[in-house]
Amino acid sequence: MPPLPSSPFTLGDNNVWPFRLDAEDGGGWLLVDAGLDVLEDGVASWDVLVAQARAIGCEIEDVRVVVVTHEHIDHAGFAARWADLGAAVVAMPAALSMLIAGRSAYDAIRERRMQELRAHGCPEDVLDAIVQAQRAHDTHRLAWQGCVPSDLIEAHDGDTFALEGGRTLHLIAAPGHTPGNLVAFVQDAGGTAGDLCSGDTLLPTTIPTPGLHFPAIADVIAEIGHTPGDIRPGTFEEMERWPSLPSFLRSVGRLRALNVRRILPGHGPVVEDPARLFAQFDEHHARRSQRVRAHLELTGADGATAYEVVRGLFPRLPAARLGQALTEVIGHLDVLVEGGDATQTRDEDGIFRTHIAR
Repeated sequence: MPPLPSSPFTLGDNNVWPFRLDAEDGGGWLLVDAGLDVLEDGVASWDVLVAQARAIGCEIEDVRVVVVTHEHIDHAGFAARWADLGAAVVAMPAALSMLIAGRSAYDAIRERRMQELRAHGCPEDVLDAIVQAQRAHDTHRLAWQGCVPSDLIEAHDGDTFALEGGRTLHLIAAPGHTPGNLVAFVQDAGGTAGDLCSGDTLLPTTIPTPGLHFPAIADVIAEIGHTPGDIRPGTFEEMERWPSLPSFLRSVGRLRALNVRRILPGHGPVVEDPARLFAQFDEHHARRSQRVRAHLELTGADGATAYEVVRGLFPRLPAARLGQALTEVIGHLDVLVEGGDATQTRDEDGIFRTHIAR
């Protein structure tokens, strides 16, 4: 088995994967993910990244390409900094607005998610607990400077980069965890096997959530260059949610067909047994889908809100942890609706109810 290209740069529990570019193509380095921007105990994460890069012979000015797997603050935080240093920052088209808007869109979308959970039946006291839990999360300490639009390179499914040793890095569109999600498949020279830089699509210790995404919010902020505080109240309230789990399941199905030898995740250790991780992903969602459907079948003509489904499935789950469970159940309701197995209505109070198709 070929050795790993090198150890990742680790910033907190985030991995940034470095690869040497082919010398005949100009040499230098390519990074998968930009890294997270945070000051921890007086130490800047940028300084940590620079030190780790130099330890493997990677000088910052030699980084030519930074591939951003997805538009989340802990993976794209340093995108603008890399661009300022002259690196080509590469991301899928659906991720570009978030990279331009940065922290402004991130915060606005967090607020819109709370409105969406309310529309799926979540009570105010539970919403308050979810908000308090989120405020204690590390992402509130992270910075995210938006990129200049002209500094960004639009990626396309199938784009390739030549690496040293005859290896080829293939970009693969994998929407699901976010609308602009991608993965990188590093294929061996002369062979079909390779390592998969999975970002947050597949992780060694957890099943990644599909998320609640509102792409139009980032589009608006990126276009006008304002922060949410400068925008008329209510601008984002009716912006539609992108249903992520159906795409997520299709993307992972596509990746399963690759000859993946190892998974190099965005968080956690290298996965030496990819088949196990794919199986865990499939089994988790198959079980969850079956339970969601079974609960809906018991509700009869009245149907159920996503919150009612969650409370039926997880009656003892603490309120602070209901946000993630609600997000995933909403995703499974999307799968049922897309497949024609359920319908969804919205009552005069703005609350969504889902009904099994009879």
